[in-house]
Amino acid sequence: MGIYEISDTVVLWRLMEYISPLGRPAVSDWRNGFQTATRKADLDAFLKLKVTEAKWGYPDLRSLQGKDLKGLVELRWKSDGVPHRIGGYVEPPNTFVMLMGFTHNAKKYDPPSTLDTLVKRRKQILKGEARINEFKVLTGK
Repeated sequence: MGIYEISDTVVLWRLMEYISPLGRPAVSDWRNGFQTATRKADLDAFLKLKVTEAKWGYPDLRSLQGKDLKGLVELRWKSDGVPHRIGGYVEPPNTFVMLMGFTHNAKKYDPPSTLDTLVKRRKQILKGEARINEFKVLTGK
């Protein structure tokens, strides 16, 4: 499977990551900025599990609500008691384009401009102003 680690795990989903016009990988940079190793490990374990699941659904996947947000979804998990999210969209058959990572608690987003940024980044990709690259998920044991 290309960049995926050789293992007996069957990878069913391909994860793509938003790369800014300046070449910055959004989700990788967000992950690298985590203050605890636990949060990195929880994200890695969550994505390792997700790429092997045939169907994604609630509570791990939820559609974002709002006219401009149509087609955007968030992957959801908790780490250190904090709700973490990766916003993006699904491209059939089984590709998830990750636009950014964020936290969301009681209607408060961090960063506060999350929803606007998701819309902006999807438009940048569609216009060719930004690109996507495959996101590496280690699937070994």
